[in-house]
Amino acid sequence: MAKKLKTSANDRKCAFLGCKQILSIYNHGIYCHVHRDQISEKQKLKKPYHHFVGKK
Repeated sequence: MAKKLKTSANDRKCAFLGCKQILSIYNHGIYCHVHRDQISEKQKLKKPYHHFVGKK
């Protein structure tokens, strides 16, 4: 039996200000691959409010 991969919620958006990129279900972070390296360590610790809202 194959091991089931861990996935994140559907329709999550990148937390970078102004970015509208939809995150992959396999990206467990809050930023897309373009912005993940452009933010400071301090910003990485903050989660925007829309990641706490329940699924639609």
